[in-house]
This record gives sequence, C-alpha cells and structure tokens, in this order.
Amino acid sequence: MKIAIIGAQGVGKTTLANQISKEYPDFKILPEAARLAKEVRYNIDQTATTETELWLIAKQIELEDGNEKWVADRSCIDLLAYIHHLFSKESTLIEFATKTLVPRFYNYDLVLYLPSGQFAIEDDGARTTDIKFQRAVDTRIRNVLEKHKIPFIKIVGSPKERLAKVKNLFKKY
Repeated sequence: MKIAIIGAQGVGKTTLANQISKEYPDFKILPEAARLAKEVRYNIDQTATTETELWLIAKQIELEDGNEKWVADRSCIDLLAYIHHLFSKESTLIEFATKTLVPRFYNYDLVLYLPSGQFAIEDDGARTTDIKFQRAVDTRIRNVLEKHKIPFIKIVGSPKERLAKVKNLFKKY
C-alpha cells in the first residue's frame, strides 16, 4: 500500500506520517524530498529555482519507486501544485512536470489531504511560515486534485483525531 499525505507546508503531514508509522511499523516513511533538497542547499521556499524543481521531481520519483508499503508526507501531487504556484509563467517547466508527475498520481492507493488553516505554522527552519503562501499552495493542491480527478480523503481535526480517522480507513483496506 502506498499512502500519499498531501497538503501545503505546516499542515501536519510529517506528524501524521510518523503516527502512522508508529501504529503500523510495516510502513516505511519516505523522506521528504524538499527537506533533502534543503540539506544539499537548494532553496525550497518562494525563492526556489527551476533547477531546484527539476531536482525535486527526480528525487520524488526516486523515493516513490519500489513495491514496499510506504507513507509519504509529500508526493508528486504536492510537487506539481508548488510548481504551478511558483512558476506559473514558465510553461516549459509546467508542461514537463505535468507529463512527468501526473501518471504517478495513480500509483497511490490512498491520498490523504490535510487542508491549511487547522494549525499555526511552526518555524522549523526549513519551511516558510507565510500563511498567505500556505493558503495559495493549498488552493493549487485542490486545483490539481480536481483537474486530474484524484480520489482523496480530507483529514481534519487534532493530531489524535486525524490518526483515529486514518485507523478507521485502514480497517476498510
């Protein structure tokens, strides 16, 4: 089973991924490509470059390849939404990203969408804390989901409530 947890920065994806992994240890947590990019000195906020996005596309695909059970707190869906937001005038990048990433959307067995506005954004030194940026990316994520008709489940509530909802979902799978 491949689970993609999607949402803008600071919505609790990593928290939920860690909770799932703790409850279901047979699920591998995929590292977040954006954090890996930051480690190798790419800018991952509003100052990201085309080079950054190409690196992220390649890394996200590499991370998601494989047949094992995994949970990812970032996916090709999020990545395409960020690219649309940050590079709306760069049609070549958007076209490449769309052709490369969209076919991968259908590899996910479960897509969990965490909307913005549930929590304050924590400053972890990696992500931007700009709420307007978060909301704009959230809108782009919803647009990608709608445009590509990706089935997803919206998960809201406290971290404990979110985990309980996921555990109930797992009973169906």
